[in-house]
Amino acid sequence: MELDVTHMVDDSDSMPNLSGSRAELGQDAGKITWNNSVEYGRNKPLLTTDAMRDEARSYFQGFGAWTAEQIAAWSEEELQGVMCQDVAAAVREMEHYDTHEAFEQACEEGHCSGSLYLGTNGHWYFYVGS
Repeated sequence: MELDVTHMVDDSDSMPNLSGSRAELGQDAGKITWNNSVEYGRNKPLLTTDAMRDEARSYFQGFGAWTAEQIAAWSEEELQGVMCQDVAAAVREMEHYDTHEAFEQACEEGHCSGSLYLGTNGHWYFYVGS
């Protein structure tokens, strides 16, 4: 599944608020980024259909951080929040490169996840696959 995340790339200055570290945001970084991600997902949901939500839940099972039961119990807000944090992390990963070409090369070489990519239509997409 591909999510159009152009609005998140265009708003990249806000991504540290969704995926910032303790060095950037202080001791409460986890709480801050979580609350911001839930709010962002509430205002700009990335997963807009039941099929998309189901696929995202399957995708997050592959992380190994949560059991299937835990993921199934996530509320809509929690699922949107986790998705927003994952995308924000990818946007921030891209920002470490000076050019789009350098980012693409890093993805091709396996240095980056490669989940975030520029489509031929000029939009940015995030690939969610399980």
